[in-house]
Amino acid sequence: MANCMLRSSLSKPAMAFARSLVAGQAVARAPFFSATLLTPARKPQVFSTTVRNFTVSPVRCSSGGSHVTLWNAERALSLALLGVVPVGLMFPSQVGDTLIAVSVVMHQHWGLEAIVTDYVRPILFGTTVPKMAHGLLLVVSAATLGGLFYFNYNDIGIAGFVRKIWATKAKE
Repeated sequence: MANCMLRSSLSKPAMAFARSLVAGQAVARAPFFSATLLTPARKPQVFSTTVRNFTVSPVRCSSGGSHVTLWNAERALSLALLGVVPVGLMFPSQVGDTLIAVSVVMHQHWGLEAIVTDYVRPILFGTTVPKMAHGLLLVVSAATLGGLFYFNYNDIGIAGFVRKIWATKAKE
């Protein structure tokens, strides 16, 4: 956000100067450095020689809204998982299996979405690859949820499967 405020506050000559510094051009060859800017009515701007590299490409600012709500929902779901999973396993039912399936898939989707957002950035991969990664994540999450629903309604369910695994492990 600070980057967006800085970009909007800089004038066009200052941005051109910054581009010339980042590109490694000399100040005298910068495109804005013409005779019209050196008239007595307008003094040339003096910049420090130490400039940190920064990008001058457009930056997507946050589209507004509060992300606190999503963060709270993620924390509430993580806390709810501590109760849903043990209760669903102790008292197997289709409702419990459905709650486990939905909460686990939501939890994994939000976690993987954070990873995709952090590591598949438009500045590194362009605009197409991040959109494809988010689309693939939606497909994987929907397929996972569909597969778990299918398993719950057409087979023994998540809780029955876990109990069956524990029963075979206990016999060994």
